[in-house]
Amino acid sequence: MASRKITPMFNDYVYEAIRQIAVEQGFTPDLFSVDFDEETRLECDGYVSFVFKAIINGDDREFTLWCKVPPNDDKRSLELFKRECFFYRETLHGFYEFQSEKGVSEESGDGFYATPKCYLAHCNTDKAEPEALIMLEYNEAFEKWDWDKLEPINLEHTRLVMQQLGRLHALSFAMKEQRPEAFEQYKQAGVVAGEQGSDLITLMKESFDRALITMKTRFESEQERITAVKDAVFENLKGCCDPATAEPYCVVTHGDCWINNLIYSHNENNVATGIILTDWQSSRYASPILDLCYFFFISAGEQFRRDNMDSLLHHYHASLAEFLTKLGGDASRQFPLTTLLRLMKPYRDLLGS
Repeated sequence: MASRKITPMFNDYVYEAIRQIAVEQGFTPDLFSVDFDEETRLECDGYVSFVFKAIINGDDREFTLWCKVPPNDDKRSLELFKRECFFYRETLHGFYEFQSEKGVSEESGDGFYATPKCYLAHCNTDKAEPEALIMLEYNEAFEKWDWDKLEPINLEHTRLVMQQLGRLHALSFAMKEQRPEAFEQYKQAGVVAGEQGSDLITLMKESFDRALITMKTRFESEQERITAVKDAVFENLKGCCDPATAEPYCVVTHGDCWINNLIYSHNENNVATGIILTDWQSSRYASPILDLCYFFFISAGEQFRRDNMDSLLHHYHASLAEFLTKLGGDASRQFPLTTLLRLMKPYRDLLGS
């Protein structure tokens, strides 16, 4: 295997894991090579993980993996990396099994499968030589959306987000009622808000403070108002993240749903046909409003929200209700549309949307 050393986490364990996946994919042992593309990047501006491609060549074919390893000098990032491993290894696996039991397959197109296929999610930092790696499917049909993350999203792409968030949240409502013992582990082992919620809030506060410094000269007269908005946002965010204040409507959320964590497929006319939600390191058990507010107020502009939020919230709820029915639940009882709109109202009022 040819490579360059990306980080001390990029060690023999990473090489061996890639070798095992290659064999599982039918490559002849010891007769294949692995190259790493040179554009290794830090993921999501938050330095949660290094992401790179491992390209396996042999037997006259090529197989590409997305690989993620954590930085080894930031404890907070490592904890977030562990949480993403738990999501792929435990939560998502449980969600897929539950859908299968209900007769919902990926091929049917009516379930929640909007995540990369995960070949490995492992993180053990107790060893002298840490083992930490996530290996995901690389699908050429889905490429990182070439969209300026500072520009608001459009209606076509947002409808796909609402559809998949509705299905994701429906799974929690169904499993909470029908498989409470299995679902309990997703609430308690790595996705609960609380101290982990505070990690995200701390990161967001730091980002907000950096933005304030950048804006200080241009918007000096507005500093008092901006700071007041910041304080109000984070007080409301704490409540939104706290399951104790949001039950019985809490679900497993994505937690970081915005433009930078979405990958789309498009047809020959450049119309969006599918979506994958990536970067699950902020997943937690919290109000579904967390995902909706986070997306709308980070990825959508004010005018877009005024023009489209009502219809998009209805689209989200229709998707949730339809899928929850397939799973044996009942949205009119478990999460009515009136409840969704009531829970969203304080956040819409806060930012005038």
